[in-house]
Amino acid sequence: MFKTMSKNLVSIIMPAYNAEKYIADSIRSVLAQTYQNWELIVVDDGSNDRTAAIVHEFVGRDRRIKYLFQENGRLGKARNTGIRNSMGSLVAFLDSDDLWLPAKLDAQTRAIAVNNADVVYSKSYVFNDENINDEKKTLPSSVGKRSGPEFFDSLIREPQIPVLTVLLKRSALDKVGLFEERKEYHGCEDSDLWLRMARAGLVFYGMSDVLARYRRHQTAMTAASSNMFKLTLLIVQRYIDQSGLSEMEKQKRLTGLYREVVAALIDEGNISEAKQFVHELYLRNRNSIVTRLQKILISIWPQQFNFISRECLYRTEWHLQNSFGRGKTD
Repeated sequence: MFKTMSKNLVSIIMPAYNAEKYIADSIRSVLAQTYQNWELIVVDDGSNDRTAAIVHEFVGRDRRIKYLFQENGRLGKARNTGIRNSMGSLVAFLDSDDLWLPAKLDAQTRAIAVNNADVVYSKSYVFNDENINDEKKTLPSSVGKRSGPEFFDSLIREPQIPVLTVLLKRSALDKVGLFEERKEYHGCEDSDLWLRMARAGLVFYGMSDVLARYRRHQTAMTAASSNMFKLTLLIVQRYIDQSGLSEMEKQKRLTGLYREVVAALIDEGNISEAKQFVHELYLRNRNSIVTRLQKILISIWPQQFNFISRECLYRTEWHLQNSFGRGKTD
């Protein structure tokens, strides 16, 4: 499946598509690592800008950096191409617009050994475009040693593993396989992989350290909030019936995600698609008074849908649930 493995070598997989604006900074953040036993494999996913030229400049200066080209196949296929052409016993992921802090690999190679984990991950700052020093926000991330059905259920309840912070053992990939490559999972193939690893009983360790910087910008796939929520919904729908969540918990989780998708679509002015998701939610749960009212509301007054839902419908629902001691969304 892979090339000959090299012990303690970290294979860094960097997919890139039309990444000329940011990729040099991403590569420099790898070069700045205090841990030096790494290889960086940049997989050009069919770029038609200066991505190749920029990467080749770095390849000429550092033999640890390798460049591969493939016809556009999206993130999952690009990462898998990189993995298949890598040699490290450890594998890490960095997208071509994100950054690592200098101690990232050093801290994580020690953490994965000390905690006898299969996968380690950490916190990451979130910054907007060029404001690299913004450290006010971090991506959702859990801390501590986690594994088995309990962690699988926890991942269903909420995302908590930022892919740019992950370091994992190659043996973990041997056990569960590589990233999902099908088009519909583009952008959530990482969450899919973590769930498969948790289901297989692999050991995760979440570090409290902040070791990366995640860049938000207008050309990013998750620039539109609705895209992020739709991807989360897709993954949760795929795996929720394999979880140990009760039927009430499953209903609450899915309803919450549908509501987040709809709210984001309306904020983005995409009323037509929002109506489709409200209809899907209605078909899943025809007994919900709130959903029935929302189905009417989005047809007659979509501009006020979010305000009325938030300030009236959800508040009333919450009070009714607490008054009658019920924890379900109905």
